[in-house]
This record gives sequence, structure tokens and C-alpha cells, in this order.
Amino acid sequence: MNYTEEQIFIRAKKVLKDLQQQYFKEENIEKAWFNDKDEVARPRGTIMPTWTIAVNEPIFETSEFLIFSDDTGEPLYYQNANMIIHEIQKDDNGNYY
Repeated sequence: MNYTEEQIFIRAKKVLKDLQQQYFKEENIEKAWFNDKDEVARPRGTIMPTWTIAVNEPIFETSEFLIFSDDTGEPLYYQNANMIIHEIQKDDNGNYY
């Protein structure tokens, strides 16, 4: 494990603030867990150590998931309640979109 739960929470807050802007609320982050051999959706079929952040979506009362690589500490993708996967990019200024 390269990152702690606390470090991943800090990174998750930054990513979610960038992605959700005015709709982000820190209390919507439910929990985090580590998986040392996770088969990720992006890159498809790759097995790697990951952190999953569960995010409460209060309007529809669902949970969504933000997946981080434990190797790099960077977000891999965001998966909504409909299982749609959104890839996350980072610009030259360090902002996620």
C-alpha cells in the first residue's frame, strides 16, 4: 500500500471539487477502501492495487465511486450509479476534468 486512507481522502476532495464544482459537499464522501488486486474498468481488465471512494449522490439516493490507483495516487475513473464510467483527465495546472 503506497497511500494511506487519509492521503486518498485529501486527493478525492480535490478531484471531486474540480469535477463537481459548486455541487461538491465534503459530507457526501462516505468511505474509502483499499483493494490490493482490483480488476479495473479502465484500463479494461488490468489488475492493480486501488482505492475506492464511495460518494453519496443525495438527489437520487445512490452511491457513486471514484477509483484511484494506489501506484500513482491519481484517479483512474468515476463510476456513476448507472455503471457509466467517466475517465478523468488532468490539465497542465493540476485541475481535473
